[in-house]
Amino acid sequence: MSYFKQTEDYRTYQGEECDFHLDYNANSGGGQAFLGGAFAGKDGGRASASTLGGLTATFALRFHRADGSVCKVDLGTQESYRYPVSPRGAGSQQMKLSLGGKVRPSLLLPAVMMLPETTTINMADSLELSPLTRGNYWLRSMWLDCELEDDGSACFIPKDYVFSGGLSKQGKYATEDGKPTGEAMFFTLDFERRVNDILYAADHCSALPKAAADVLRHFGAVLLGVVPFDCEDCYKRTAELMSLIAHECPTTYSGIGDPLPAVMDIVGRPTFLDHSVVSAPSSVPEPRNLIFFGAPGTGKSYRLARQAEKYFDKRNVRRVTFHPDYTYAQFVGCYKPVTTMRTVTDEDGTESTQSEISYGFVPGPFLETYIAAVQNPGTNYLLVVEEINRANPAAAFGDVFQLLDRDSDGRSEYEIAAPREMREYLRVFLPEYATTAYIQDPERLLSEQLRLRDEAERLSLPPNMFIWATMNSADQGVFPMDTAFKRRWDFRYMGIDKGSDKIAGYAVPVGTPARMVSWDALRRGINQVLLNAGVNEDKLLGPFFISPARLADPDGFTQVFKDKVLLYLFEDAAKTKASKVFSHEGRATYSDVCEDFESFGELAFRGMRELPSFSPANVSDTELLESGEVAGAAEEPVADGAE
Repeated sequence: MSYFKQTEDYRTYQGEECDFHLDYNANSGGGQAFLGGAFAGKDGGRASASTLGGLTATFALRFHRADGSVCKVDLGTQESYRYPVSPRGAGSQQMKLSLGGKVRPSLLLPAVMMLPETTTINMADSLELSPLTRGNYWLRSMWLDCELEDDGSACFIPKDYVFSGGLSKQGKYATEDGKPTGEAMFFTLDFERRVNDILYAADHCSALPKAAADVLRHFGAVLLGVVPFDCEDCYKRTAELMSLIAHECPTTYSGIGDPLPAVMDIVGRPTFLDHSVVSAPSSVPEPRNLIFFGAPGTGKSYRLARQAEKYFDKRNVRRVTFHPDYTYAQFVGCYKPVTTMRTVTDEDGTESTQSEISYGFVPGPFLETYIAAVQNPGTNYLLVVEEINRANPAAAFGDVFQLLDRDSDGRSEYEIAAPREMREYLRVFLPEYATTAYIQDPERLLSEQLRLRDEAERLSLPPNMFIWATMNSADQGVFPMDTAFKRRWDFRYMGIDKGSDKIAGYAVPVGTPARMVSWDALRRGINQVLLNAGVNEDKLLGPFFISPARLADPDGFTQVFKDKVLLYLFEDAAKTKASKVFSHEGRATYSDVCEDFESFGELAFRGMRELPSFSPANVSDTELLESGEVAGAAEEPVADGAE
């Protein structure tokens, strides 16, 4: 049994919406660690790696235990485990970790997971031995989650690891041109199964020599956060365990490979690997098809994100944003060109990896979520659709729209036939996990293989697949939803003043000379002017139309107000009612409106009275975030609906 699975490419993050990753320059020897891609920010949107410049990063291991609970282990908090983030080069969007005097990140994860000691890139000790042995393999890349901490640091949490081996340019393998000898091989690691096996072995190690049992118990304590992680100590203990098991089992373990399979042969297999009974997913007290809607700035995206955090594991949430050109092919899937890697041999016998273009069925976020939910009926999955009405919803969903009718158990009331290309794809990837590597019981394995084979013939939403969306009907570029589409959803209205108490302490400057007034009072006054002018409620200003971070900066408020509020009103909400909304006499230009606000403040709006002076309360973004309200949401461009 192995915890590794060979793969064609180390870039397992490619094609993902959140593709934040760490990898190494193939010529760096592991001395340079580069960051790229985008991660899910605090507001649920995508943030690029470049936003991390100037921060300090640490690493953590997060995994699910057999009982479904989630554990997170900090991989060092001392200075040698803290990595400054800086640009890779002038003007580069890719970032790098500064490793001078630090423990290389490529060593942390193998150490905590009791793997044999790794080497640096392209420096295998022996090409005659398995690449998955001590000194013959290295961590090539990690697909990461990124969590921004309150102290301004970032925590990187790997969700996929790819190791590499088979290449060397040291000793007898060195060539005159400096190129490595051998053929590159890549391996993914089933780290959750591995970690749970270590924990199981730590609790069932009485059959092992005491010294070996002590090593296992130590790793169990590290993984549960009882004992602090120490990279060097973990490697020493793994080497000790490898030696002990080699003497205990000389006919089955060589002493240079992964010791855990041999350990598991001695202690016995954990029953949780059998999956003989599929547990029901935990209850989510929310509709399966749900749309959050309301005026700009009412916090729809933030509220959805908080609900998602509450009920779903972060790894089981996929997010997509609709736009006017978004199609069924992108949302569900289609045939398209794909890049594949192949090894070619030059005339002089040198092997290299080349990319080539072929065609294949590529699933969209809907189908990816669907496959995961069908494969794992005991786990809840969520697909988030931001700005659902900025594309044509009926066209983007296509025939999948029929599946949105759910029965009382949450299953689709009606099935649809899978198109031929999709059906062929599902026949390959739906049964992917139904192998002896994951399911030990023969009867259960056969049952799962038959179930998943049948599931490939048609589409029917399972009860553990949720689809939540946001909608801003005030946006100019939206597509109308027809009644048939609407009736398949539950709608949750975000009131225009929802959460306004959370921004009640913010004071902002208006007029010349500047006077400090309440932002909430200013917003409410403008809304009343809009209502008096006949503007619909869905175009009013929500409490968080301007983010708290901007409200907390009085020096920059006037410019932000002009760029966000006045532009939105002039170009959209009050476009046809400018004379009823703005006080400027005659035909007002945008410049006129901006100048009036700079000079007269709230009196630039027709019918508004001067607001009383207001002293700011001591309120912070951190307090607002801890309150569970919308205030921490990053502001969005007005053109995108200012959710």
